[in-house]
Amino acid sequence: VNVATRHCSCRCSSGLSTSDGRAVERSSLKCGSPLRFESSMAHHYRPTSLLTELDFDGWRGDMEADLGAWEDWQDFQSLEELMSLGEYTMFHSRGERWVHPRKDSYRLHTEQLIHENRFHTEMRMSPDAVSKLINILAPRIQRVEYNSRSEGPILPEHIVGVGLRTLAGGSLSDIRHIFKMSVGAAYVSFNDFIDGVNTAPELAIKPPQSDEEWYQKNLGFLAKSSHHIMNGTALCIDGYFQRTNMPSLSEVTNQIAYYSGHYESYGVNCLAGVFSDLQFAHFSVISSGCTNDNQSYPRDTGLVALIDSMPPELYALGDAAFDVSERLLIPFTGSQRADPDKDAFNFYLSQLRIRVEMAFGRMVNKFRILDGKVEGSLDRVVSILTACARLHNFIIQEDGPHDISHLSIEEEMEELGITPNPSAPFGLSYLPSIPDQEFEHELGVSHTRDAIVEAIRDAGHRRPLHNINRQQREQEMFVSPTGQSVGRDFVSPR
Repeated sequence: VNVATRHCSCRCSSGLSTSDGRAVERSSLKCGSPLRFESSMAHHYRPTSLLTELDFDGWRGDMEADLGAWEDWQDFQSLEELMSLGEYTMFHSRGERWVHPRKDSYRLHTEQLIHENRFHTEMRMSPDAVSKLINILAPRIQRVEYNSRSEGPILPEHIVGVGLRTLAGGSLSDIRHIFKMSVGAAYVSFNDFIDGVNTAPELAIKPPQSDEEWYQKNLGFLAKSSHHIMNGTALCIDGYFQRTNMPSLSEVTNQIAYYSGHYESYGVNCLAGVFSDLQFAHFSVISSGCTNDNQSYPRDTGLVALIDSMPPELYALGDAAFDVSERLLIPFTGSQRADPDKDAFNFYLSQLRIRVEMAFGRMVNKFRILDGKVEGSLDRVVSILTACARLHNFIIQEDGPHDISHLSIEEEMEELGITPNPSAPFGLSYLPSIPDQEFEHELGVSHTRDAIVEAIRDAGHRRPLHNINRQQREQEMFVSPTGQSVGRDFVSPR
């Protein structure tokens, strides 16, 4: 029900008109502005303009005196409701506009961070990398400066600063004070930053385009493979679970499909392919949280096409959630692990496949917004995850480390600042997609895997003793996010 309002002047008589044309006379009001009401449902109203210069006590008395006339107006629920809403509007008016002195705010903030040797810690990359990122994004996030009503306009460096510090885990309500923005402007700046990162071709995740590029990627894994056992590895793939809020029914038809019973949280499942230097060759948010990697992989046509594009003698490595094939090797499972040769194969495979786990761990440690639930709609969650993956590659390209082939796994994790997540199983830094409990079945056959096992048998290689002892210490039991102890059935044969 819409109510039209007529202007009134001081101590004059005016009236209100209803949608059906009926009018209700009203005693004089001491105001110089109209009294307007809107309604989203019948018999419920809220004031939408300030009752300025109103003698509210006099208005209350006049209204009570003419109560008989108001009773004829069926569109109002009660006079008391009208008075309470009017009082709320009277005493909750917006004050004068605050002028944000943001001139030089970014320069002063970055100078302070550099002076305190905290720039890389708080901005997640070097000053040179941030400057390059600003230049890349500036054409996409530049504001019209003369539209600014504050001391200075919101510049691309302000937007990049807000975006990086928010992805690092900061709160927009606090970050806005650094760059002198209103709450609304800070949220808009963060959204503009995410959209700019995802639309910039310079930040796109670029897979190899030729056999020569694939062979270059293979050399990185070859340097990490003991005895060069897995000498055809060019890619590692795995899944990653990201916590989110429960999606709305306007976004999905089956909300429960996004609930992970293992993590006891709503979320989405991501799939990624990673090179030896921890850069993503592919990243996608592909399915709902309850979907395991085995079901998600066929849906990710981009990842399937990427693996199929490798030269015939190269292959990718995955975990037991995937189906084995000539192009995708997975570890032996179940009773097959009792064979020392097959267990040794599992060790050499995991020695390289850990690269994808390290990539996820580095991304989550770098962008702490992923450490908990990512707020927002599903579309926004996908945009934030994609932006983090793109920036993850950009940081490695600009800041390195570029050559860590001489370091052990433990030294690499320390160098890259990868720390375990208390909520993650197996001491990981992120939440992996949990596969089904039963892995005995293998739908595919891989002659490549069989040939590698035969080479291990001929050379007499075995899983190192220190690795067996560490697994027995760390993997006999882990604790679920709810505190429930869960046993692990993974003890390698000696």
